[in-house]
Amino acid sequence: GQQTPIEVTALEAGQYGLLSGARRLRALRYLFEETADPQFASVLAILREPATSSDAYVAMVEENEIRVGLSYYERARITQRAVVAGVYPDTQRALQGLFASASRAKRSKIKSFITIVEALDGVLSFPATLGERAGLALARALEERPEVQALLQQRLDATPAENAEAELKIIQAVLVTKKPAKKSAPALAPVEEVIPGVRLAVSGRGNAAKLTLSGAGMTPEFQA
Repeated sequence: GQQTPIEVTALEAGQYGLLSGARRLRALRYLFEETADPQFASVLAILREPATSSDAYVAMVEENEIRVGLSYYERARITQRAVVAGVYPDTQRALQGLFASASRAKRSKIKSFITIVEALDGVLSFPATLGERAGLALARALEERPEVQALLQQRLDATPAENAEAELKIIQAVLVTKKPAKKSAPALAPVEEVIPGVRLAVSGRGNAAKLTLSGAGMTPEFQA
């Protein structure tokens, strides 16, 4: 059974925001779906009353950092959601408010992961397992190569990853995929009408020069 209560804060109309206990809540839901046992139909919770919405978010972050240690993706997702919810006016203030004790370098990395959250939240099946190095490389690729987002989604749709390791291999494969270079059209050679009906085009230089004759005057007799 449930040994430790989850922590919630009252929102409105009988709804509650989760401060800590997402995994406990998810486990109870899974157990109820599997067994239909009434003991899993409810959750034991402690009601907290943070002074402000930002305090509630900070409490959630601190609780989870202590209990399980958040991944960079999870930190970035919390930050992005806090901005979307209007708790903070922008990403910079959200990072400073939620991770005040973190170093500037750590906040910078979290900010990079926000790029991944905005582009691939709901696309990746195992985002919380994305390591620092792989995540920063993916974030950089998403910023520099817009096609990476669509390409990665296509690969994952075609071959859904069964585990975190398989998903990481797909990500790495996409990151090393180079965009095909566009073949530049050959430069148009200058054209000059050397005699009525016959035009001469010159391309290249020196021994590589190419002379091309064309036009209505290129009769069989002229060619002979």
